[in-house]
Amino acid sequence: MTEIRYQDESAQALRLSLSEGPAHWEGLSLLVRGEAFQGSVGIDAAVIGSSHLLEVRTAGFTVTETLACRSSSTGRPLASWRPGEPTVECALPDGTLYRFEARLVDSREANAETDRLRSLIGSAAAGLAEVGLAYRFPAAAGGAGAETLVWAAVDPGGVTARTAHAYPSEGLVMLSETRIALAAATAQRVDEGLPALAAL
Repeated sequence: MTEIRYQDESAQALRLSLSEGPAHWEGLSLLVRGEAFQGSVGIDAAVIGSSHLLEVRTAGFTVTETLACRSSSTGRPLASWRPGEPTVECALPDGTLYRFEARLVDSREANAETDRLRSLIGSAAAGLAEVGLAYRFPAAAGGAGAETLVWAAVDPGGVTARTAHAYPSEGLVMLSETRIALAAATAQRVDEGLPALAAL
């Protein structure tokens, strides 16, 4: 893991980048990282120096989602997003559908959702099909540190990921949800032997 210096960031600076191909992990500031898998689907998730990265692999394709204040994306771009823009929806190879939505909310309004996300993260260690990560960044002088929460799971039919990016200095939280709905043939292979997950 790479040590990073604290650098104050803004929730408004977050940008989504979805690219085809695996993540280029070399050179990233990896703060915490975890993997999950089921059948032919694998998830490699990380909190990085400027937010989060999610790599999803199947037998037919690999895509990398990055939501960060500084771009670290490589590979062929598939989609992008910034605060205020509508939900992202795009088709991936083999008929799989990708959907990303996010909203910026007051931190007090986000309490219930971040508590639920922490609960999902806390229980993720119990199953190979889930990964849960949490990292609180060093605080600036006299303030609270920003925090990133990431939960992702392989579930019947695809992959679901939820994140929260909290910026206490601004009183804001970026909440996001990603859904990758696998093509029928891929989903059938994943469903075989998939353990039951808690209701989302």
